[in-house]
Amino acid sequence: MLVRWLRISVKKILSSEITRAKPSLGALGIGFSVSYAKKRMRAGKPKKPPYFACCYNVGNLGDVNIVAFYHPLIADWDLMEKDAEGYRMRIRSAIREEMIHSIQVITVKSRYDRSIDLTRQFKTAESYYEHLLGKIIEELATSREGQEIVCTAAQLYYEDWSITSMQKLRETDKKLHGRDGYLVSELIRQLVQIRFGELTSEEAKGKAWDQKRLFNTAKFGTTENLLRFMAGTLRQALPKLIRLSPTLAEALVEIERTIQKIHQI
Repeated sequence: MLVRWLRISVKKILSSEITRAKPSLGALGIGFSVSYAKKRMRAGKPKKPPYFACCYNVGNLGDVNIVAFYHPLIADWDLMEKDAEGYRMRIRSAIREEMIHSIQVITVKSRYDRSIDLTRQFKTAESYYEHLLGKIIEELATSREGQEIVCTAAQLYYEDWSITSMQKLRETDKKLHGRDGYLVSELIRQLVQIRFGELTSEEAKGKAWDQKRLFNTAKFGTTENLLRFMAGTLRQALPKLIRLSPTLAEALVEIERTIQKIHQI
């Protein structure tokens, strides 16, 4: 009976958070769907699905939509130790993460479609998007300080403390996503969450990964403490990142402007 009640509880929380997000997504023209797939093909290989995924057309960046993967989301309830409020914040943060990614794609596509110069310079909107991500990395990598901050963001996102150089980051991006610069889209997302006074998606995991810890948290004791410390480092470094990369600063302003408009609606 208790197990059944818990399952009802987790489904109710998940449903209410999705319902809460839909008006904002609809105002942006972002679709939303639920997938019951237990495996996801990536680069021709089956992989465990994420909780949510931002999807769009290859090339023109059109038809942006968010897919919720039901089975991983339900399984996350156990990782969160059946903590209702913690689970709610985890889901809310994860949806927010994909909304920010969607806005990134939408703003880049809009800028590309409006500019004759950009359509002449870049074959597709997606190639322009990849150019912007690469440009941000280049600007941040001009100083040792910038490189260290980017590596911290990468460690936080990938949960891989071996990423201590730009070369290692490039290798990780290529291995997991097939291209350089992928981490920048996550860095932008982390910074937007921070600037809006929210938990980063990584922090919202709480102690979820302690049950399957694959790394040494050393003096921090738990993954929750470690992720909070690293996110705190990123918070303190935010002004420096903006000074180092004008392209990053411009991207943040565009995304935040769009989010604020949705909040007003």
